[in-house]
Amino acid sequence: MRQIRSAVNRLIGRAGYGHDHPVIAVTCVLLAAALIAEYMARATADASSTVSVQHLALVLVMLVGLIGGMFRPRWFLWAALVAGEMLMLAMPMITPLAVIITCTGFLAYLDTWSGAIATGMLLISTTFGVEPSSGRLLVATLQNLAFYCFPLVTGLLLHMMRQRDHDSYLLRRQQEREDTARDLHDTISNDLAYLILRIDHAETNGMPNSEPEYRQQLRELRDAADRTMTHTHEVIESLEEHVEQQPQSQPSEPRITSTLPLAPDADRAAVQQAELQSLIDDEETKLESLGFTGDNLLGELRRPLSFDVMRLLTGLLTELYANIAKHADPAEWYAVSIGFNAEETRISVSDTIAEHDGKLGLGSGLDRYRTIIETTNGSFAIRTEQRHWQLDVCIPSRP
Repeated sequence: MRQIRSAVNRLIGRAGYGHDHPVIAVTCVLLAAALIAEYMARATADASSTVSVQHLALVLVMLVGLIGGMFRPRWFLWAALVAGEMLMLAMPMITPLAVIITCTGFLAYLDTWSGAIATGMLLISTTFGVEPSSGRLLVATLQNLAFYCFPLVTGLLLHMMRQRDHDSYLLRRQQEREDTARDLHDTISNDLAYLILRIDHAETNGMPNSEPEYRQQLRELRDAADRTMTHTHEVIESLEEHVEQQPQSQPSEPRITSTLPLAPDADRAAVQQAELQSLIDDEETKLESLGFTGDNLLGELRRPLSFDVMRLLTGLLTELYANIAKHADPAEWYAVSIGFNAEETRISVSDTIAEHDGKLGLGSGLDRYRTIIETTNGSFAIRTEQRHWQLDVCIPSRP
Protein backbone atom coordinates (compact mmCIF):
# COMPACT_ATOMS: atom_id res chain seq x y z
CA MET A 1 0.00 0.00 0.00
CA ARG A 2 2.80 2.40 0.88
CA GLN A 3 4.64 1.62 -2.37
CA ILE A 4 1.47 2.33 -4.38
CA ARG A 5 0.97 5.61 -2.56
CA SER A 6 4.57 6.63 -3.20
CA ALA A 7 4.26 5.81 -6.91
CA VAL A 8 1.02 7.77 -7.23
CA ASN A 9 2.61 10.69 -5.38
CA ARG A 10 5.46 10.78 -7.88
CA LEU A 11 3.04 10.56 -10.80
CA ILE A 12 0.90 13.43 -9.50
CA GLY A 13 3.99 15.45 -8.63
CA ARG A 14 5.17 15.18 -12.22
CA ALA A 15 1.74 16.35 -13.36
CA GLY A 16 2.45 19.68 -11.73
CA TYR A 17 0.72 19.74 -8.34
CA GLY A 18 0.96 18.11 -4.95
CA HIS A 19 -1.82 16.18 -3.28
CA ASP A 20 -2.44 14.95 0.24
CA HIS A 21 -4.55 11.97 -0.87
CA PRO A 22 -3.30 10.70 -4.24
CA VAL A 23 -5.22 7.40 -4.05
CA ILE A 24 -8.50 9.30 -3.62
CA ALA A 25 -7.60 11.54 -6.57
CA VAL A 26 -6.86 8.63 -8.92
CA THR A 27 -10.01 6.79 -7.81
CA CYS A 28 -12.12 9.89 -8.48
CA VAL A 29 -10.71 10.14 -12.00
CA LEU A 30 -11.49 6.48 -12.72
CA LEU A 31 -15.02 6.76 -11.32
CA ALA A 32 -15.70 9.92 -13.32
CA ALA A 33 -14.56 8.22 -16.53
CA ALA A 34 -16.67 5.13 -15.75
CA LEU A 35 -19.72 7.29 -15.00
CA ILE A 36 -19.46 9.14 -18.31
CA ALA A 37 -18.96 5.89 -20.23
CA GLU A 38 -21.91 4.12 -18.60
CA TYR A 39 -24.28 7.05 -18.95
CA MET A 40 -23.35 7.53 -22.62
CA ALA A 41 -23.87 3.81 -23.25
CA ARG A 42 -27.29 3.82 -21.62
CA ALA A 43 -28.28 7.04 -23.38
CA THR A 44 -27.38 5.48 -26.73
CA ALA A 45 -29.34 2.31 -25.96
CA ASP A 46 -32.45 3.92 -24.43
CA ALA A 47 -32.44 7.69 -24.93
CA SER A 48 -36.09 8.19 -23.97
CA SER A 49 -35.75 6.92 -20.39
CA THR A 50 -32.15 7.94 -19.74
CA VAL A 51 -31.67 11.41 -21.19
CA SER A 52 -33.69 13.80 -19.02
CA VAL A 53 -32.93 17.09 -17.36
CA GLN A 54 -33.11 15.55 -13.87
CA HIS A 55 -30.86 12.61 -14.68
CA LEU A 56 -28.37 14.77 -16.58
CA ALA A 57 -28.24 17.25 -13.68
CA LEU A 58 -27.51 14.46 -11.17
CA VAL A 59 -24.77 13.07 -13.39
CA LEU A 60 -23.19 16.51 -13.71
CA VAL A 61 -23.33 17.02 -9.93
CA MET A 62 -21.62 13.65 -9.44
CA LEU A 63 -18.93 14.61 -11.95
CA VAL A 64 -18.37 17.92 -10.18
CA GLY A 65 -18.18 16.11 -6.85
CA LEU A 66 -15.67 13.57 -8.16
CA ILE A 67 -13.50 16.19 -9.86
CA GLY A 68 -13.60 18.43 -6.79
CA GLY A 69 -12.92 15.39 -4.60
CA MET A 70 -9.51 15.13 -6.23
CA PHE A 71 -8.51 18.36 -4.49
CA ARG A 72 -10.96 18.82 -1.57
CA PRO A 73 -12.33 15.35 -0.78
CA ARG A 74 -13.75 16.35 2.61
CA TRP A 75 -16.25 18.68 0.89
CA PHE A 76 -16.87 17.58 -2.69
CA LEU A 77 -17.32 13.86 -2.00
CA TRP A 78 -20.56 14.73 -0.21
CA ALA A 79 -21.98 16.12 -3.48
CA ALA A 80 -21.02 12.95 -5.35
CA LEU A 81 -22.52 10.81 -2.57
CA VAL A 82 -25.88 12.60 -2.40
CA ALA A 83 -26.25 12.87 -6.18
CA GLY A 84 -25.34 9.20 -6.55
CA GLU A 85 -28.02 8.16 -4.06
CA MET A 86 -30.66 10.23 -5.83
CA LEU A 87 -29.64 8.86 -9.22
CA MET A 88 -29.78 5.29 -7.91
CA LEU A 89 -33.37 5.85 -6.72
CA ALA A 90 -34.41 7.31 -10.09
CA MET A 91 -32.38 5.11 -12.45
CA PRO A 92 -30.39 2.12 -11.14
CA MET A 93 -26.86 2.13 -12.55
CA ILE A 94 -23.68 0.32 -11.65
CA THR A 95 -21.29 3.27 -11.51
CA PRO A 96 -23.38 5.43 -9.13
CA LEU A 97 -23.52 2.44 -6.76
CA ALA A 98 -19.72 2.17 -6.90
CA VAL A 99 -19.47 5.94 -6.38
CA ILE A 100 -21.60 6.02 -3.23
CA ILE A 101 -19.83 3.00 -1.73
CA THR A 102 -16.40 4.43 -2.51
CA CYS A 103 -17.31 7.91 -1.23
CA THR A 104 -18.58 6.38 2.02
CA GLY A 105 -15.31 4.55 2.52
CA PHE A 106 -13.23 7.65 1.73
CA LEU A 107 -15.30 9.84 4.07
CA ALA A 108 -14.86 7.27 6.84
CA TYR A 109 -11.12 7.27 6.14
CA LEU A 110 -10.95 11.06 6.33
CA ASP A 111 -13.25 11.48 9.35
CA THR A 112 -15.04 8.96 11.55
CA TRP A 113 -18.24 10.97 11.98
CA SER A 114 -18.48 11.72 8.26
CA GLY A 115 -18.29 8.01 7.49
CA ALA A 116 -21.00 7.18 10.04
CA ILE A 117 -23.33 9.88 8.68
CA ALA A 118 -22.73 8.76 5.09
CA THR A 119 -23.51 5.15 6.01
CA GLY A 120 -26.70 6.24 7.77
CA MET A 121 -27.79 8.14 4.67
CA LEU A 122 -27.20 5.06 2.54
CA LEU A 123 -29.25 2.84 4.84
CA ILE A 124 -32.13 5.32 4.90
CA SER A 125 -32.14 5.78 1.13
CA THR A 126 -32.30 2.02 0.49
CA THR A 127 -35.54 1.71 2.46
CA PHE A 128 -37.43 4.02 0.07
CA GLY A 129 -40.08 2.17 -1.88
CA VAL A 130 -40.36 -0.71 0.60
CA GLU A 131 -43.68 -0.96 2.43
CA PRO A 132 -43.21 -1.10 6.21
CA SER A 133 -45.88 -3.78 6.64
CA SER A 134 -44.73 -6.02 3.86
CA GLY A 135 -42.08 -7.78 5.92
CA ARG A 136 -39.44 -6.92 3.35
CA LEU A 137 -38.28 -3.84 5.26
CA LEU A 138 -36.44 -5.83 7.92
CA VAL A 139 -34.84 -8.13 5.38
CA ALA A 140 -33.81 -5.21 3.15
CA THR A 141 -32.42 -3.31 6.14
CA LEU A 142 -30.33 -6.27 7.29
CA GLN A 143 -29.00 -6.90 3.79
CA ASN A 144 -28.12 -3.27 3.23
CA LEU A 145 -26.61 -3.01 6.70
CA ALA A 146 -24.23 -5.86 5.94
CA PHE A 147 -23.46 -4.47 2.46
CA TYR A 148 -23.04 -0.76 3.20
CA CYS A 149 -21.21 -1.18 6.50
CA PHE A 150 -18.30 -2.76 4.63
CA PRO A 151 -16.96 0.57 3.25
CA LEU A 152 -17.49 2.15 6.68
CA VAL A 153 -15.47 -0.52 8.47
CA THR A 154 -12.79 -0.47 5.77
CA GLY A 155 -12.49 3.32 5.94
CA LEU A 156 -12.31 3.27 9.74
CA LEU A 157 -9.56 0.64 9.68
CA LEU A 158 -7.55 2.67 7.17
CA HIS A 159 -8.15 5.79 9.28
CA MET A 160 -6.77 3.99 12.34
CA MET A 161 -3.75 2.80 10.37
CA ARG A 162 -3.09 6.32 9.11
CA GLN A 163 -3.39 7.73 12.64
CA ARG A 164 -1.02 5.07 13.94
CA ASP A 165 1.54 5.89 11.24
CA HIS A 166 1.16 9.60 12.01
CA ASP A 167 1.69 9.06 15.74
CA SER A 168 4.67 6.83 15.01
CA TYR A 169 6.13 9.54 12.76
CA LEU A 170 5.68 12.21 15.46
CA LEU A 171 7.27 9.93 18.05
CA ARG A 172 10.17 9.23 15.71
CA ARG A 173 10.68 12.94 15.07
CA GLN A 174 10.58 13.66 18.80
CA GLN A 175 13.16 10.96 19.44
CA GLU A 176 15.38 12.37 16.69
CA ARG A 177 15.14 15.87 18.20
CA GLU A 178 16.00 14.54 21.66
CA ASP A 179 18.96 12.57 20.29
CA THR A 180 20.20 15.63 18.38
CA ALA A 181 19.85 17.86 21.44
CA ARG A 182 21.77 15.35 23.55
CA ASP A 183 24.49 15.00 20.91
CA LEU A 184 24.84 18.77 20.65
CA HIS A 185 25.11 19.10 24.41
CA ASP A 186 27.42 16.15 24.98
CA THR A 187 29.86 17.04 22.21
CA ILE A 188 29.85 20.59 20.91
CA SER A 189 28.61 22.33 24.05
CA ASN A 190 31.02 20.49 26.34
CA ASP A 191 33.93 20.94 23.91
CA LEU A 192 33.30 24.68 23.73
CA ALA A 193 33.02 24.87 27.51
CA TYR A 194 36.36 23.08 27.86
CA LEU A 195 37.92 25.45 25.34
CA ILE A 196 36.66 28.46 27.32
CA LEU A 197 37.96 26.97 30.57
CA ARG A 198 41.37 26.35 29.02
CA ILE A 199 41.55 29.93 27.83
CA ASP A 200 40.50 31.21 31.26
CA HIS A 201 43.05 28.93 32.92
CA ALA A 202 45.80 30.16 30.61
CA GLU A 203 44.82 33.77 31.26
CA THR A 204 44.86 33.24 35.03
CA ASN A 205 48.24 31.51 35.10
CA GLY A 206 49.83 33.95 32.72
CA MET A 207 52.23 33.31 29.86
CA PRO A 208 54.48 30.21 30.03
CA ASN A 209 58.12 30.80 30.87
CA SER A 210 59.48 29.02 27.80
CA GLU A 211 58.54 28.94 24.16
CA PRO A 212 58.05 25.11 24.06
CA GLU A 213 55.47 25.37 26.85
CA TYR A 214 53.75 28.18 25.01
CA ARG A 215 53.62 26.17 21.79
CA GLN A 216 52.37 23.13 23.70
CA GLN A 217 49.58 25.22 25.15
CA LEU A 218 48.60 26.49 21.70
CA ARG A 219 48.59 22.92 20.34
CA GLU A 220 46.30 21.78 23.14
CA LEU A 221 43.92 24.67 22.45
CA ARG A 222 43.97 23.89 18.75
CA ASP A 223 43.26 20.20 19.46
CA ALA A 224 40.25 21.23 21.55
CA ALA A 225 38.97 23.45 18.74
CA ASP A 226 39.60 20.67 16.21
CA ARG A 227 37.55 18.22 18.32
CA THR A 228 34.71 20.73 18.39
CA MET A 229 34.84 21.08 14.62
CA THR A 230 34.85 17.29 14.17
CA HIS A 231 31.85 16.87 16.46
CA THR A 232 30.05 19.66 14.60
CA HIS A 233 30.54 17.83 11.32
CA GLU A 234 29.31 14.57 12.89
CA VAL A 235 26.12 16.25 14.13
CA ILE A 236 25.53 17.83 10.70
CA GLU A 237 25.99 14.46 8.99
CA SER A 238 23.59 12.89 11.49
CA LEU A 239 20.96 15.53 10.72
CA GLU A 240 21.39 14.97 7.00
CA GLU A 241 20.95 11.22 7.49
CA HIS A 242 17.70 11.86 9.40
CA VAL A 243 16.39 13.96 6.51
CA GLU A 244 17.21 11.25 3.97
CA GLN A 245 15.60 8.52 6.09
CA GLN A 246 12.51 10.58 6.92
CA PRO A 247 10.12 8.83 4.45
CA GLN A 248 10.91 5.47 5.99
CA SER A 249 8.34 4.11 8.43
CA GLN A 250 10.68 2.28 10.74
CA PRO A 251 12.27 4.14 13.68
CA SER A 252 15.99 4.63 13.81
CA GLU A 253 17.86 1.64 15.15
CA PRO A 254 21.30 1.31 16.71
CA ARG A 255 24.07 1.25 14.19
CA ILE A 256 24.78 -2.45 14.53
CA THR A 257 24.53 -4.78 11.56
CA SER A 258 23.36 -8.29 12.24
CA THR A 259 25.36 -9.60 9.28
CA LEU A 260 28.66 -9.06 11.08
CA PRO A 261 29.78 -12.01 13.20
CA LEU A 262 29.64 -11.29 16.91
CA ALA A 263 32.87 -11.62 18.83
CA PRO A 264 32.98 -13.85 21.92
CA ASP A 265 31.72 -12.25 25.12
CA ALA A 266 35.21 -12.12 26.64
CA ASP A 267 36.63 -10.28 23.63
CA ARG A 268 33.71 -7.85 23.50
CA ALA A 269 34.07 -7.14 27.19
CA ALA A 270 37.78 -6.49 26.75
CA VAL A 271 37.13 -4.10 23.86
CA GLN A 272 34.53 -2.20 25.87
CA GLN A 273 36.86 -2.09 28.89
CA ALA A 274 39.57 -0.55 26.71
CA GLU A 275 37.14 1.99 25.24
CA LEU A 276 35.98 3.09 28.69
CA GLN A 277 39.54 3.30 29.97
CA SER A 278 40.58 5.38 26.96
CA LEU A 279 37.65 7.74 27.52
CA ILE A 280 38.55 8.13 31.21
CA ASP A 281 42.22 8.77 30.39
CA ASP A 282 41.29 11.46 27.86
CA GLU A 283 38.91 13.17 30.27
CA GLU A 284 41.45 12.95 33.09
CA THR A 285 44.04 14.61 30.87
CA LYS A 286 41.62 17.45 30.13
CA LEU A 287 40.96 17.97 33.82
CA GLU A 288 44.66 17.93 34.64
CA SER A 289 45.24 20.64 32.04
CA LEU A 290 42.72 22.76 33.99
CA GLY A 291 44.47 22.14 37.30
CA PHE A 292 42.22 19.34 38.65
CA THR A 293 43.46 16.40 40.68
CA GLY A 294 41.39 13.34 41.52
CA ASP A 295 40.82 9.59 41.44
CA ASN A 296 39.36 7.73 38.46
CA LEU A 297 38.47 4.11 39.22
CA LEU A 298 37.16 1.71 36.59
CA GLY A 299 36.05 -1.75 37.70
CA GLU A 300 36.59 -4.92 35.70
CA LEU A 301 33.97 -5.60 33.08
CA ARG A 302 33.42 -9.36 33.04
CA ARG A 303 30.42 -9.42 30.71
CA PRO A 304 29.90 -7.20 27.65
CA LEU A 305 27.36 -4.43 27.87
CA SER A 306 24.58 -4.05 25.34
CA PHE A 307 24.92 -1.35 22.71
CA ASP A 308 22.33 0.88 24.37
CA VAL A 309 23.88 0.59 27.84
CA MET A 310 27.38 1.17 26.48
CA ARG A 311 26.26 4.24 24.57
CA LEU A 312 24.41 5.55 27.61
CA LEU A 313 27.41 4.93 29.88
CA THR A 314 29.94 6.66 27.63
CA GLY A 315 27.66 9.65 27.13
CA LEU A 316 26.99 9.95 30.86
CA LEU A 317 30.70 9.75 31.73
CA THR A 318 31.52 12.45 29.18
CA GLU A 319 28.82 14.66 30.67
CA LEU A 320 30.01 14.02 34.25
CA TYR A 321 33.61 14.91 33.48
CA ALA A 322 32.44 18.04 31.64
CA ASN A 323 30.39 19.03 34.70
CA ILE A 324 33.45 18.61 36.91
CA ALA A 325 35.39 20.94 34.61
CA LYS A 326 32.59 23.51 34.51
CA HIS A 327 31.33 23.52 38.11
CA ALA A 328 33.89 21.91 40.46
CA ASP A 329 36.69 23.62 42.37
CA PRO A 330 40.09 22.73 40.81
CA ALA A 331 41.77 23.16 44.18
CA GLU A 332 39.69 20.35 45.73
CA TRP A 333 39.82 16.60 45.14
CA TYR A 334 37.33 14.85 42.87
CA ALA A 335 36.54 11.15 42.49
CA VAL A 336 34.86 9.10 39.78
CA SER A 337 34.11 5.42 40.28
CA ILE A 338 32.54 2.93 37.86
CA GLY A 339 31.66 -0.60 38.98
CA PHE A 340 30.01 -3.55 37.24
CA ASN A 341 28.12 -6.65 38.27
CA ALA A 342 25.76 -9.08 36.56
CA GLU A 343 22.67 -6.96 37.21
CA GLU A 344 23.73 -3.33 36.95
CA THR A 345 26.39 -0.69 36.38
CA ARG A 346 27.06 1.77 39.20
CA ILE A 347 28.64 5.21 38.80
CA SER A 348 29.62 7.43 41.72
CA VAL A 349 31.01 10.95 41.43
CA SER A 350 31.97 13.39 44.15
CA ASP A 351 33.55 16.82 43.99
CA THR A 352 33.43 20.25 45.57
CA ILE A 353 31.40 22.99 43.95
CA ALA A 354 33.45 26.06 43.02
CA GLU A 355 32.74 29.18 45.03
CA HIS A 356 32.38 31.24 41.84
CA ASP A 357 30.66 28.92 39.40
CA GLY A 358 30.87 30.32 35.87
CA LYS A 359 27.59 28.54 34.98
CA LEU A 360 28.80 27.37 31.59
CA GLY A 361 25.94 25.57 29.89
CA LEU A 362 22.20 25.32 30.41
CA GLY A 363 22.29 22.77 33.20
CA SER A 364 20.05 20.38 31.26
CA GLY A 365 22.57 17.64 30.46
CA LEU A 366 22.14 15.62 33.66
CA ASP A 367 18.38 16.12 33.55
CA ARG A 368 18.28 14.37 30.18
CA TYR A 369 20.28 11.44 31.53
CA ARG A 370 18.13 11.28 34.65
CA THR A 371 15.03 10.91 32.45
CA ILE A 372 16.62 8.19 30.33
CA ILE A 373 17.98 6.20 33.28
CA GLU A 374 14.81 6.39 35.35
CA THR A 375 12.79 5.36 32.30
CA THR A 376 14.89 2.17 32.09
CA ASN A 377 14.14 1.38 35.79
CA GLY A 378 17.49 2.70 36.95
CA SER A 379 18.24 5.13 39.77
CA PHE A 380 19.72 8.62 39.65
CA ALA A 381 20.39 10.41 42.93
CA ILE A 382 22.17 13.74 43.56
CA ARG A 383 23.03 14.97 47.05
CA THR A 384 24.46 18.38 47.87
CA GLU A 385 25.71 19.33 51.32
CA GLN A 386 27.19 22.81 51.56
CA ARG A 387 29.75 22.72 48.75
CA HIS A 388 30.07 18.94 48.55
CA TRP A 389 28.37 17.37 45.51
CA GLN A 390 27.65 13.64 45.26
CA LEU A 391 26.08 11.63 42.44
CA ASP A 392 25.07 7.93 42.54
CA VAL A 393 23.71 6.29 39.40
CA CYS A 394 22.56 2.73 38.81
CA ILE A 395 22.00 1.53 35.23
CA PRO A 396 20.38 -1.90 34.77
CA SER A 397 22.34 -4.26 32.55
CA ARG A 398 19.11 -5.22 30.77
CA PRO A 399 16.89 -2.13 30.64
